[in-house]
Amino acid sequence: MNGKDIATKNLLALSYVEELSYKRKAALLERAEEPSCLAKSASVVKEALGEEQAAKFFSNLDDIDGIIARLEREDICWISRYDDEYPEALLDIYDPPIMLFAKGNVAALKGDAIAVVGTRHPTRYGAKVSQEFSREFALSGLTIVSGFARGVDSIAHKQCIECGAPTIAVLGSGLDVCYPAEHLGLMQSIIDCGGLIISEYPLGTKPLQYHFPERNRIISGLSRAVFLAEAAAKSGSLITVKLAVEQGRDVFAVPGNIYAAECEGSNNVLREMPHALAIRPEDVLDALHIERE
Repeated sequence: MNGKDIATKNLLALSYVEELSYKRKAALLERAEEPSCLAKSASVVKEALGEEQAAKFFSNLDDIDGIIARLEREDICWISRYDDEYPEALLDIYDPPIMLFAKGNVAALKGDAIAVVGTRHPTRYGAKVSQEFSREFALSGLTIVSGFARGVDSIAHKQCIECGAPTIAVLGSGLDVCYPAEHLGLMQSIIDCGGLIISEYPLGTKPLQYHFPERNRIISGLSRAVFLAEAAAKSGSLITVKLAVEQGRDVFAVPGNIYAAECEGSNNVLREMPHALAIRPEDVLDALHIERE
């Protein structure tokens, strides 16, 4: 077994330590000489993770062949941040996932991407904006990245499917846990149209509430820009916008009804970043120097 294979197995075992924060994983990798040395560095692992989490890591290593077999049965591949297939855009962000689990067309990660995000409960106006902009983005050759949630996310994914264009769904759970449950058909359609389902969480991980803000950094990180279709003042999609700004990504938003609470968040974005204003899909495409195919 070569060093890369050993490193990959060590990183898989580390990824399967349940509810271990990115910071603690990163701290361990910084202290180890290289990922392939983790299994031989028991004292370093225990010091970085603590006794309980270190024990889980070594238990996962003992069962690593079983973990790999389960992933293969589900037709899921795994990409570490040390692999050539790992998207370069994610390497630029502050906290890139150590491991990505992927199902579908991995080549979709190489496409020119834009995130489309927004409320889970769009108004008729917000739904129309999501449909029109997503369709034009897809027809222009952009790969749409979104979070697979109800509302704007699912509208964006469905527009890509209707256009026969790839789309990337970033989950806040393991890839074997479809959340929301009614999106099981959507998940298969994304894969069938050449898209991809990805997550940093191992199989069996439930969609816990705090996973969704964590996954948002991947949505914005994979993308050249983030398009906000509609958002209330406390919408989770505003976290993605904030992360996009921190990551140096462009942000675009459409103005909403000034009397509607459902639009307060996106209107606030435009108040703070008037340069983010987009009235037509062409406004976004022109700013990104993309010609419609």
